[in-house]
Amino acid sequence: MLLQFKLLGPLCVLSDERDITPSAPKLREILALLIVRANQFVSTTDLVDEVWGADPPRSAQVTVQTYIHRLRKSLFPKESGHEPAGLHTGWHGYRLEIAAEAVDKIQFEHMAQQGSAALENGEPGEATELLRHALRLWRGPAMSDVETGELLSAYAVRLEESRLRALEGRIEADLQLGRHRGLVSELKELTMTQPLHEGFHSQLMLALHRCQRRDEALDVYRRFRARLVEELGLEPSPDLQRLHRSLLTAEAEARPAPEVPAERVQVDAPAQLPNDIADFTGRAELISSAVQWLSPAERTDDGLRIVSVMGMPGVGKSAFAIRVAHRLRQAFGDGQFYARFGTSGTGPNEVLGQFLRAIGFPADRLPDTVEERATMFRSWSVDRSVLVVLDDVLSDADVQPLLPAGPRCAVVATACSGLQGLAGTHTIDLEPLTGEESLEMLSVIVGRDRIAAERDEARSLVALCGYLPLAVRCLGARLRSVPGWPVRNMRQHLETSNRPLDLLQFNQLDVRSRLAGSYRTVPPPAQTAFRLLPTLGTGSFTAVEAAVRLDCPPKRAEALLARLVGHGLLRIQKDMVEDGPVRFEFHPITRCYAEELLGSENDAMPYLWPMYMRTVLGFRNHA
Repeated sequence: MLLQFKLLGPLCVLSDERDITPSAPKLREILALLIVRANQFVSTTDLVDEVWGADPPRSAQVTVQTYIHRLRKSLFPKESGHEPAGLHTGWHGYRLEIAAEAVDKIQFEHMAQQGSAALENGEPGEATELLRHALRLWRGPAMSDVETGELLSAYAVRLEESRLRALEGRIEADLQLGRHRGLVSELKELTMTQPLHEGFHSQLMLALHRCQRRDEALDVYRRFRARLVEELGLEPSPDLQRLHRSLLTAEAEARPAPEVPAERVQVDAPAQLPNDIADFTGRAELISSAVQWLSPAERTDDGLRIVSVMGMPGVGKSAFAIRVAHRLRQAFGDGQFYARFGTSGTGPNEVLGQFLRAIGFPADRLPDTVEERATMFRSWSVDRSVLVVLDDVLSDADVQPLLPAGPRCAVVATACSGLQGLAGTHTIDLEPLTGEESLEMLSVIVGRDRIAAERDEARSLVALCGYLPLAVRCLGARLRSVPGWPVRNMRQHLETSNRPLDLLQFNQLDVRSRLAGSYRTVPPPAQTAFRLLPTLGTGSFTAVEAAVRLDCPPKRAEALLARLVGHGLLRIQKDMVEDGPVRFEFHPITRCYAEELLGSENDAMPYLWPMYMRTVLGFRNHA
């Protein structure tokens, strides 16, 4: 059976062409927000804010749970066979898992993106077909029959803007194909319904001019300018003014392309690196290896050098990359650039804009596309010595447009899954610290005398968190915030807690959020495997053993386990028996997070952390 979700018009859910859309207003509102954020977790807080705004009732969260239960029961009954759709409960939120082809919004965005790309590549015929198909998915204003709060209202506005961009692109393609006569009536209607939309007025002027109706085209400009000045106090853009002048003199057929500045404002060399941290611990040999690989003085060729720093969440990739960059700062006198990706939504286009503005290109003269901006950055850097640091990237595709072109340039990039697809890359795989390094780090943060007084307790404390640098820093910050609090108390709390990750957060430091960021980047089948694997017990396991629990063939299980290893959520056991099967294991902190996720799906299941501490690490509960 096939489910279809429609937002581009009245809300509609179809099951094999049968309308099963909920009728209750608040139920529809929650469903619409889940569809808008399809395949992403929507927090309970967002759902409450959307439905009740700033003044929710005390029972709001319980009511949301009731609504979710009703949606799951009506849309995804167990016997329905709706695959791969489903409504899943997660950490303080819910995820509506839907195939992309089942959501009109996702289909529209995909086709609109393809059409825009075709237009930019000089293929107007393909562009107009793609954009026409995309626009046919619209049945009226987005979510027109849904009571919308702040979040959905913002999404509706964004969708409408996307529709207008697609429509403007389709008309542009038709103009390039010489279909101006058939566009005049459509554009006149659009300029009436969108009286301040400069793009449609510009296209109408051009279509009228090509139909030998220059007087009408000039009148369109006069009326648009008068309205713009009266209502907004603004003049038309330079592009539209140039088109107006060209019509006055009848010297140009088409609009002049935006000018790319030949000159730039002279500025000092960018120095964007974040601060190095004074209590950085260990990694001396790895830092030396990275510095040697990147240093211009050590090179024997003209190729771009890249260092890829990978490792599990919280292992210290960012701190490592920044320390390496500071060691090399003097060697890259033309500038050091820094950008952080992560889950913030930042992409190469925004980062290139930031870089180009930093070196003096005016913001209003930058090209729109990633390709044009990347070309501009490469052209600027080809004869310069610059260092680019890209933190928490998701894939090679994030890095490729940001690579400088000069042989005296270098790049440092951090990622959970590595960047093996980039040529000239030296990969550094960070492991957690050693026991002594973790103890030294804790001593620097908390105070040497305080840690020396309870050295054995401190040693047990850092071992409990698997020597993960971020976890050690969280514990150190907690201890430092309460002078005199015994280390043994912290160790006892962490050892016996059913929610140890609550103790591994302090102000902006949060181990759980780092793990959640990596977890969200793996596909749903691997997420399911991650949640179920703790039920295999506290030791290591093979793909064959995991396959039984995951109810899939061993080859499939091995592929899922490898994906989790690649994203830092699982690791391959060291010191395996020679010629024996590959054995996988959790880091104790990732195991704890997996148990939390499993517990959120089944509140009756006790957490396994205390048992893990007793049976694997061998710690005792010192009363």
